[in-house]
Amino acid sequence: MSPLDPRERDLVKCEDMRIHAERARKFMGTRSLQEFLSDEMLQAAVIRCVEVVGEAARQVSEDTRRRVPGIPWAQIVGMRNILAHDYGAVDLERVYSVVTEEMTELLEHVNELISSLEQEVGWREGGDE
Repeated sequence: MSPLDPRERDLVKCEDMRIHAERARKFMGTRSLQEFLSDEMLQAAVIRCVEVVGEAARQVSEDTRRRVPGIPWAQIVGMRNILAHDYGAVDLERVYSVVTEEMTELLEHVNELISSLEQEVGWREGGDE
């Protein structure tokens, strides 16, 4: 199997962002901040999803990042770094806010980017070439 070209790799990473952003929202559901703060398993699941979104964003090329200035790339990666390396600095209220208030807009931008990249690399839904 041949290695992916940069746009294909970016497409895969953007799909990872979408999958895990959607998963974080699904896990959170309609829970209140207090419900989130009192549920350690939910916190762990949501934090892991947000961390994966950030890791995938970190691996998207600069060329692709520049195409969508509406995505706060640096902030996403910065949050990932805190979640992955500085556990004591995790602000659970901020995580809640990101998932319940900001994830919708992120998903809109990511979905547009995925559609554009799919057209460029000739992929269709399902990842087939």
